[in-house]
Amino acid sequence: MPVIEVKLSDFLKLLGKDLSIEELSETMPMMGVSWEGSSEDSFSIEVFPNRPDMLSVEGLARSYASFMGFNTGLRNYKVLESDYTSIVAEEVRDVRPYFCSAVIKNIEFDDSLIRSIIQMQEKLHVTHGRKRRKVSIGLHDLKPIKFPVIYTTKPPEFKFRPLGERSEMTLSQILSDLPKGVEYAWILEGMARYPILMDSKGMVLSMPPIINSEHTRIDEATDSIFIDVTSTDWKAMNEVLNIIVTTFADRGAGIYQVSNKYPDKVVASPNLKPREMNLALDYVNDLLGVNLTHEQVSAYLERMGYGVQFEEALKVLIPSYRTDIMHQMDLVEDIAIAYGYDKFVPEIPPIASPAGEDPLEIFCRSLRNLLVGYGFLETVTFMMTNRVKLFKKMCLPEEPVAEAENSKNEEYNIVRNRLIPSLLEVLSLNKHHPYPQNIFEVAEVLILDPEEDTGAKTAKRLAVALCHAKSNFSEIKSVTISIIDNLGIRNINIEPSDITCFIEGRGMNVKVGGHLIGYAGELKPEVLEIWEIEMPTTALELDADALYDILAKCRRRV
Repeated sequence: MPVIEVKLSDFLKLLGKDLSIEELSETMPMMGVSWEGSSEDSFSIEVFPNRPDMLSVEGLARSYASFMGFNTGLRNYKVLESDYTSIVAEEVRDVRPYFCSAVIKNIEFDDSLIRSIIQMQEKLHVTHGRKRRKVSIGLHDLKPIKFPVIYTTKPPEFKFRPLGERSEMTLSQILSDLPKGVEYAWILEGMARYPILMDSKGMVLSMPPIINSEHTRIDEATDSIFIDVTSTDWKAMNEVLNIIVTTFADRGAGIYQVSNKYPDKVVASPNLKPREMNLALDYVNDLLGVNLTHEQVSAYLERMGYGVQFEEALKVLIPSYRTDIMHQMDLVEDIAIAYGYDKFVPEIPPIASPAGEDPLEIFCRSLRNLLVGYGFLETVTFMMTNRVKLFKKMCLPEEPVAEAENSKNEEYNIVRNRLIPSLLEVLSLNKHHPYPQNIFEVAEVLILDPEEDTGAKTAKRLAVALCHAKSNFSEIKSVTISIIDNLGIRNINIEPSDITCFIEGRGMNVKVGGHLIGYAGELKPEVLEIWEIEMPTTALELDADALYDILAKCRRRV
């Protein structure tokens, strides 16, 4: 988790209070951050990934002031209209499709602010931006820029002067020779043209997500800036922009809107309008096991920086920079923080039962140990995914799966019913690492089952993917049989499989005692091309529940 360094004098100036390091160390952990240490004039805190708004001294001071009761309730940020525009070219659609921007004026840059902004930018890149792959941020001196700004693409031989360099370099030279280029070249790997941000007179502002231009360098003489955010995720992009502009606003700067002109629409940014979410008092009290009134709940929410209106139910106004609030449960968690976890009294449940590890979990642990013995690396992936990854990228026909109702994230809106796509996603994100890449996962999937009370059941699966220059059907067949044999299971039958993600004739169904327990094969070149995996890849998936049941029956016979 990210750790940020905070200069004490700067924090207290933003807070408007005179507190000691000792007072801060005692109270700050109560609001959900971890105190990492301090010196005479600074301190360090660890911020949990769900609170990127606290990755700057400004955001931390804002949250702390609210939590301590110094400045409670929803903070309103005014976005001023302007004539600033940007143009998003059609050709970025297949490269890095999303762009938003803002202008900030009346900034008093000093060493503390520059350090804070650089720290926040890099922490956001690592966390919310997934090492710049998902989101990248550019900050530019506004003065030399002639609007409209144009977000487009250029060929590898295009030249500009990168930040900190004395001469122009081609885009391909930047990716191969500059430290930042080498570090992030994997994001643009395989692209024929690269993203470029320039103004109307052709001056380059940046090469997202790699490096800015020297022409728009920010220093202590800068008083106005242009902010750009490029992304592969619309929601994450706007969240990051909101976090950045409100950070500057807390320093007294003015926020100006920019009209971003896409080929098919015009989107103004930033949009700092708070979101609304209803919250029932009974829901809060039932979850927390307390008996709070509407007034108390409202006060606790305001201590966490929310606005509250009361009609038939509590209407909570969520700040635009709070990216972590997706459900009423998240609001209840913040109420619990404001209430104080130390005030909750532990209770022993009235039903006593002996504890013990689930035998299936013990078996799954033995599977993991077995696969580690093969030299495979274990992965842990999300159970939520989307239809593109689960079906389209696998060249598989769609089938019914459990889907999230009113999902707010297109990236994670269904529950997976197989594991292999999750492993291929891991491989696609690690092309820049050495091969072979032989990975596995033992995890849950969700299978629709009308005979279950809930209409679905969780099931344990074991999946392996072997990715290297010599990976082939014979290898994955051998590994599959070896795994089952090492478990002490005999009577294995291998039959041809018609699963469409495998090369015809190189897929197999795995049966034990006539029952299907899994499948394996060599993935089609078109599947690998869609995932942008550059090495031959084979994969297997076995039903861990079925393997456990087979072994349990064998033990009972003995």
